This record gives sequence, structure tokens and C-alpha cells, in this order.
Amino acid sequence: MASVQGQPERRRFSRIAFHRPGELRAGTARAGCGVQDVSLKGARVEVPAAFPGAAGEPCALVIQLDQGDTLIRMDGVIAHRDGEKVGVRCTGIDLDSIAHLRRLVEVNLGDEALLHRELAALVGAED
Repeated sequence: MASVQGQPERRRFSRIAFHRPGELRAGTARAGCGVQDVSLKGARVEVPAAFPGAAGEPCALVIQLDQGDTLIRMDGVIAHRDGEKVGVRCTGIDLDSIAHLRRLVEVNLGDEALLHRELAALVGAED
């Protein structure tokens, strides 16, 4: 797969378009954000321009899945930032959140074999 700029695609996990509200925290800053897409290893979000988070900075992302209390919470690092677009690489996630994320990816991928390959890659990446 190639990226838009002609660079080789390094992504090992499928992105799922998923537009939901969330909150991104970095240091003492926190801001509401719009989730653009998610994968088993992170997310891309849109933050206000004034949000101070920079690439390499530890962060925490909370994604609201519904109108109730169903949330995905992940610790991460800001992998890249381009203006208001922020890529978050997941470095830690609780069991409830990974179960919700797994189900979300499973439903949207529609390919059980691909899901199992991505889960195996995720477990292998943690070793």
C-alpha cells in the first residue's frame, strides 16, 4: 500500500472511520476533540488550534461511544501533529476499553481473518 505522498504505508492496523466526540489530555491541558478514525493501536483526532500538545508528548484519550457511559480510554503518545489533526499512538488500554475497541473494529472490518491477524500483531507488538 502507498500513502498519498508516495511514501510506503507503515501502518499495520486498519483504520476505521469513526466520528465521535472525545477528550484529549496532554500534560495539564485537556480539550474536547472530534475522533476521525480509530485502530487497534491508536486514533486520529481533531483538536482546537490552541491545544498545546506536541509530537512525542504523553497523552490520554477518552472516546465516547454512545450517549451513556460507554467509553474507550487509552493512554498514549502524540505520534504526529499537523495543525488541528493529531495522531495518537496507544501505549496502554484497560480491558473494558480494548473489548469495546475490538468489537468496533470487528463490526467495521467485516473480515474475521483480518481482525485475527491484527490482534496477533497487536499482541506481538506488546512483547
